[in-house]
Amino acid sequence: MKKIATFLILFSLSTLNSCKGQKIKEYLKISDFKFKSIFGLTSKEPQNNYCLLGSGFFRTPRSENSDSLVIDWINKHREAIVVPVSSFGPAQIKDKDSKIIYCWVIDKKDTLNNYLIKKGCFPGGTMLRPKTWDEMEKREEELYRNSDEKSDVKVYVDKKWYNIFIEQIKVAELYARKNKLGIWYKEQEE
Repeated sequence: MKKIATFLILFSLSTLNSCKGQKIKEYLKISDFKFKSIFGLTSKEPQNNYCLLGSGFFRTPRSENSDSLVIDWINKHREAIVVPVSSFGPAQIKDKDSKIIYCWVIDKKDTLNNYLIKKGCFPGGTMLRPKTWDEMEKREEELYRNSDEKSDVKVYVDKKWYNIFIEQIKVAELYARKNKLGIWYKEQEE
């Protein structure tokens, strides 16, 4: 498992600049961010909101200690980088386009995202990124066709490495469930 994680991180860092024509200008340092819970802001992109979760973040169950675990992890990993996975938007905020950017926070062999799932802070499904227009099923497309919005998801990581990351998340969630951690502790009581 550690070999896969190391390989994923190293390969992701070397290939993130060439996914579907999307370009990432530079990697962002965690020290440039101020995180509050799962959302991070940086003065380099004040109009954008970075999010540690890819989907379901407004309604997902969360453990009571999730916010403190985010801060503790960041304080212990000051050399970490923030890697954009996907974005959606724009929304108009103060005459500027704003995006929500799902991100991975990576430090060497460790990722904050995987750590949160392994501690039982969130269900693993929250690490799924939103679907692009081309990835949607017909019924999902219909929801957008009948509204004023159209899916504007941009993807920055290679599908192969994204899938490896999701496999790690599945293992982390199984660990949290088996050990009755975080949100899975409450589930076992009911």
